[in-house]
Amino acid sequence: MPNPMRRKTILIFSLALTLVVALVAIITQESIRDTLGQGYYVLCLSLIGCILIVLTGYVWDRTLLDQLRQLGSAAKNKVDSTEVAATISSEPPFEDEGHDEVIGLARQIERMAQSLQKVEASYRAIVEDQLDLICRYRADGKLTFVNGAYLRFFGKKRQELIGQRFLLNELGLPSRESDGKLPETATFEHELSSVDGKRVTFTWTHRAIKDSDGRTMEYQAVGHDITVRKEAEAALFRAKEAAESADRAKSEFLAVVSHEIRTPINGVIGFTKLLRETPLTTEQRSFVDMIGSSGVTLEALINDILDMSKIEAGKITIEHAPYALRRSVDEIITFFAPKARAAGLTLEAKIDSDVPSLVSGDVNRLRQVLVNLVGNAIKFTEHGGVTVAVSCSRGAILDGGQQREIRLSFAVSDTGIGIPAEKMDQLFRPFSQVDTTAHRRRGGTGLGLIISKRLCELMGGTISVESEPSRGSTFRFTICGDYEPTSDSTPSLATASVGVSAHPFGRPATV
Repeated sequence: MPNPMRRKTILIFSLALTLVVALVAIITQESIRDTLGQGYYVLCLSLIGCILIVLTGYVWDRTLLDQLRQLGSAAKNKVDSTEVAATISSEPPFEDEGHDEVIGLARQIERMAQSLQKVEASYRAIVEDQLDLICRYRADGKLTFVNGAYLRFFGKKRQELIGQRFLLNELGLPSRESDGKLPETATFEHELSSVDGKRVTFTWTHRAIKDSDGRTMEYQAVGHDITVRKEAEAALFRAKEAAESADRAKSEFLAVVSHEIRTPINGVIGFTKLLRETPLTTEQRSFVDMIGSSGVTLEALINDILDMSKIEAGKITIEHAPYALRRSVDEIITFFAPKARAAGLTLEAKIDSDVPSLVSGDVNRLRQVLVNLVGNAIKFTEHGGVTVAVSCSRGAILDGGQQREIRLSFAVSDTGIGIPAEKMDQLFRPFSQVDTTAHRRRGGTGLGLIISKRLCELMGGTISVESEPSRGSTFRFTICGDYEPTSDSTPSLATASVGVSAHPFGRPATV
């Protein structure tokens, strides 16, 4: 107990004890009773009253001090543990020696109030300098604070806005919960008109401000100007649409031009064939052969460009009809067999025994992909051979058991020059060539692989490659289709060789 309080207690109890001694002395002296008469009882009651008043005052004083201590302790606990606490702790402690404890507690509360005022002033200084619109409001939507940016945007004074409803609350933002209360946190966008009539889009962040007991005191909303970002997004969208429109126009132009060029090219090739049948010298025949070869190469380039433009324009139609898968693969092998023999290479197909004999899909597009991949494999292989492997996996039953889904997997492997790992990502790009020197020596347009990739995707599949320099490459692709389970038999692995006098599509393969 502090010294002042101890002295006060000693004095109070001394006074009370003195009054009690006086009361006892008066009661024990009968002569005083006789002398005072009726005044004797008045004197005794007065002394008893004084004793009770002194003791009651002491108890009241102690109770008041205890309540003040609890109030001070509670105030300390509720003060923010950062800036206010640091401010209080930085001040010299109040010495209660020689002073009343009530005065000490009052001064402590005064210091806390001053610290809170400093924190409030610091908060307002920070908020006032922000470019974002910041406001605080009660649950009924009435504003309790707005910063300078908010005032400048609406062109009003602070006293005109404080007490008014928050504009977005009047518009129903943020959306209230089912019980009618505002949400604790919310984010939304809304466009407002400034005092000069300019339309500005803000993204608003709304959150509840709670006390230490978790009760919501009020709400704060911060509006960040995203007008520039919105305009940039709109410009980017317009540029994207313009680019897509230009790309479609380019694809349509290529399709038209390629189709028109193909007609005179066919005439050149046709008249070259007729010219070969006429009497020619050896030199003239070599010239005619070069003209024919150049015409065929140009026709292949035109066909690839036409296919690519159709794919990009979305004008490729994938057919769905039954075809003999084994025969189609065998036709590809038969077509490339002379070229493989001339290069001293082996060429074979391996088809799993569980692959159905009849599959529904687009056989022409499948052949186009196989021709591109097999043609590439032979072109870039100098020793060894090329293998085409076919397998399948079955899916769900369709049409009440009449059809069943199937995914066909193809792998075209070679023992050629291979592809460096750092150049793998260039394979499936239009007009991309991994080795320009090799392409110039072996020919090719650089469109075959990207066309094959797009066709595989259109047929519900994918394409990938595994390769190692000087050890060969394996191109794997899948396509989706369906077949009749009743025709799902196990045919012989051997397939009959079918003579093919022309390209499987009626045009040569290109890379």
